[in-house]
Amino acid sequence: MTLLSPLSLALAGLAIPILAMYMLRIHRREQVVPSTFLWRRAVEDVQTNPRWRRVRPNLLLALQLLILAALVLALAQPAYTRARTFNGDVIAIVDQSIGMQANDVAPSRLVDALQRARQIAADLPNGSVMSVIGMGAEPHLVIAESGDRDAIDRAIDSLATISSPPNYPAALNLAVSLARRGAHTQIVILTSRDSGIDAISGSINVPVQIERFGSTLRDLGITAFHASHTGGATQAVLHVQNFGREAASSDLDLFADGQLVDVRPLTLLPGTERSESWANLPDGVRQLQARLTVSDNMAVDKVAWAVVPQPVTNRVLLVTYGDYFLQTALALAPGVKLTTLSPNTYLPAAALASDLVVFDGFLPRSVPGGPVLLVNPPRSRAVGMRFGAYLRTGSVSPVPGLTGGTASLLQYVDLSDVHVARARAVTLPAWMNAVAVSGRETLLAAGQDVGRRVALISFNLEESDWPLRLSFPVAIRNLLAYLEPGLGLAASTFQTGQPVQLFPGPGTREIDIRRPDGHVDVLSAPFLVFADTGKPGLYRAREIGVGGATSITFAVNAFGARTIAGGSPALNGPDVLRFGEQSIGSSSSGVPESLGWAFGLLALTLLSAEWWYGFKR
Repeated sequence: MTLLSPLSLALAGLAIPILAMYMLRIHRREQVVPSTFLWRRAVEDVQTNPRWRRVRPNLLLALQLLILAALVLALAQPAYTRARTFNGDVIAIVDQSIGMQANDVAPSRLVDALQRARQIAADLPNGSVMSVIGMGAEPHLVIAESGDRDAIDRAIDSLATISSPPNYPAALNLAVSLARRGAHTQIVILTSRDSGIDAISGSINVPVQIERFGSTLRDLGITAFHASHTGGATQAVLHVQNFGREAASSDLDLFADGQLVDVRPLTLLPGTERSESWANLPDGVRQLQARLTVSDNMAVDKVAWAVVPQPVTNRVLLVTYGDYFLQTALALAPGVKLTTLSPNTYLPAAALASDLVVFDGFLPRSVPGGPVLLVNPPRSRAVGMRFGAYLRTGSVSPVPGLTGGTASLLQYVDLSDVHVARARAVTLPAWMNAVAVSGRETLLAAGQDVGRRVALISFNLEESDWPLRLSFPVAIRNLLAYLEPGLGLAASTFQTGQPVQLFPGPGTREIDIRRPDGHVDVLSAPFLVFADTGKPGLYRAREIGVGGATSITFAVNAFGARTIAGGSPALNGPDVLRFGEQSIGSSSSGVPESLGWAFGLLALTLLSAEWWYGFKR
């Protein structure tokens, strides 16, 4: 509440003369009379009447003071701040990410943001439309270009928090694409104060307003948890971070397969992080759970899970004329039992007894039905590919925009210093993707056909400098992980909202995935990525095929990126940030609505009451 004319309050001083009229003694005119006997009481009153007297309860006095107060307030014009109405369309982006779960503002930041979104919808003028976008790991359009207030409110009420980081660039791009041509449009982003969203990137012609929710946060959370099994021992590493502005203490409990194995007290200063490690966990441990016992403004980051990767032995058959580099790289790969044959001694039965077959410079009449890696194939046809003559090549570069499982083939692989003298001209089927090229020629490709995964290296390794680079053994390991038979994963721990690429074995009919809440999703061929990882916990994937059922477990954790308290000036900045020509205001900077008319009406009512009371007397 503000006063538009605060100087008018000085008129309240008129109350002094009003009170004086009721406090001053009565002045009487002198008159000569024959006797004072009949006027004795009047004379006594004159003699005892002081200059000032105490004010007695008087309804007329009260009414007159109230009339004066109402008139003074009417002139001072008390006003409340009301959000300005935007004369155009509105696109609201509501942050649903992990930071909106904080309860530092009751009941939560998301509830406040939804209330603000409903207020914007209520202020939408006739003829304008509003769109609502939910922002999580991937933005989703909740309602588009609607002028129906009830429908907009229902869409806003359907939004709930998800334990994933916000994908701000994707949400903003989606919002810009919804702006109607020729219509005035504004984008309003309702987000968490510690989300790091405090600016716009690129050139955007639509005005953007960022409203940030939250105050002083108390949050000690787990930011990373990883387990491994090497040298016959199980190790685990965990990272804890204090996102708040005060020191925080907690016990850290570690559970192995449901049993408590360690308790460690922790104390972290504001904005600091700490790593905890375990070197010799019990043998045979499959699943780990870490838990912080502290209770603060965030609950989702107090628990984390990790799945211990189990050692797997793969039987790999290499059929080659004698490539030393390829043979050495395969033999040194962990979990590989390598068998080497020459093309003259190769028999199809040997392929049936292997998990993976690598043909180097040789192709049999019938390629096995399981996973296959083809290296420097001869001029022929095989598994949907056609191989032609050698073509001159040179430097190697990765194919941009790789997604899914083929993107994992170049993980930690640097091809900038690799050169190839020549490679086979190859025609790929639709189910295979080029991974690395030299000019227009395909050098590395991979894909998944019905029932099998196939990879290709279209050149002789000895006619390149790749085996001399550090990236070569890494790439061979990536190829083995991609071609590994049976249900496989590129990793055992994922972040909420992150898609999971599953690699089923040959003959797989379906994959059942049980979420932490017990819900089961059924995936069918062609087995695209599993994207419903919004809830933290352990997921169990079961592969059903002709050979029975196999299963694998992976962990999903809420490790959302957030800004540390005090680590960014944005945390101490204003609640509302504006970019471009703005039309929507907030409660702190909107248009004032004067209430002076209400107090003027009250003064008139009181004046009428005083007249009626005085006339009645």
